[in-house]
Amino acid sequence: MSQLRSEVARALDLGALRYSVVWEDHELLEEGLAIGPDDDVLSITSGGDNTLALLLQEPRSVTAIDMSGAQSALLQLKLAAIRRLEHDELARLAGALPGERSALYRRLRDDLPEQARTYWDANVHVIEAGLLEAGRLEAYLAGFARDHLPELWPDDLFDRLVDAPDLTAQADLFEREGRTDAFERRFRWYYGRDMMAKHGRDPAQFAHVQGGDVGLWFFSRFCWACTHTRLRDNFYVQLFCGRRYRDLAAGPLWLRPDNLPRLRALADRVEVVTGELEGLLDGSPAGRFSKANLSDVFEYMSEELSDRFFELLACRLRPGGRVAFWNLLVPRTAPGSLDDRLRALPELSRRLWERDRSWFYRDFLVLERTVR
Repeated sequence: MSQLRSEVARALDLGALRYSVVWEDHELLEEGLAIGPDDDVLSITSGGDNTLALLLQEPRSVTAIDMSGAQSALLQLKLAAIRRLEHDELARLAGALPGERSALYRRLRDDLPEQARTYWDANVHVIEAGLLEAGRLEAYLAGFARDHLPELWPDDLFDRLVDAPDLTAQADLFEREGRTDAFERRFRWYYGRDMMAKHGRDPAQFAHVQGGDVGLWFFSRFCWACTHTRLRDNFYVQLFCGRRYRDLAAGPLWLRPDNLPRLRALADRVEVVTGELEGLLDGSPAGRFSKANLSDVFEYMSEELSDRFFELLACRLRPGGRVAFWNLLVPRTAPGSLDDRLRALPELSRRLWERDRSWFYRDFLVLERTVR
């Protein structure tokens, strides 16, 4: 089953780093998948953050897969850093703390697999600049925060939002000073379909998006995040607005100081695979994986291919297992013909989505493989 690769990969440069962080709330995955010590987890690699978050749930194994060798190289770099660096060095390598980084890479270089070493040898300048803005999407987001936000918001507004005494005060402040007509116009233009396709994502990633005002959707969801989540605890919005993480102890799990010893002890449970997701599943025995984080992979599939992929999941996922994924602009879920094998968990899914701090997505879905 290689149609997904032909639909997406032929239009994308899989050698380029598209994501250097993960913009999907790890807390939703942790509760939705309910990982235990006997689980074997399949996870889309992307920026690697959520693969590492799921590793902290201490499953038996984690298989991280991505079609892009660049994304695999990023996770392998993060794993090497976890194994060897102290926390302040790890945070510096990530770009969460300032300082020189190329010397850190030289310490890690010989620990990397050959493919990752070759990639980073050619991209040391990316490491030196800091990984947080290294991906195509992250560079695009940083452009808005750097080139547009200062014209639209007072210099201290974001800090005042973060320091608001409670959510009500934060929401009132955002409505008074943040949600202006000028801010809305610029935001909707910058994050509209044409700009996103040209600079942030790729036209191929919009192939199955049917109409709608993309900029308005992102604007409405951003406003929701600023009025319904505490920004002091929302490191996704902090990075989106061009700020280093306010408090690393409340940042991405792989960068939290207390988690480094645990991650170091668990790192050998991760296998990094560069290849096609459907090929991996098709070549695995039934029941090989019990839990799966599929990011937003269905966003890039036709409805026909999506249905075929859900059929493959129903055949391969361990009975009692779960799969979780996000829908961004393209609604996808398992077809009704699979109801007897892949059961939707709508109440859990909706409850989790309603607290999604990463705010982009229109849906978060958890499906369970029925026990027959």
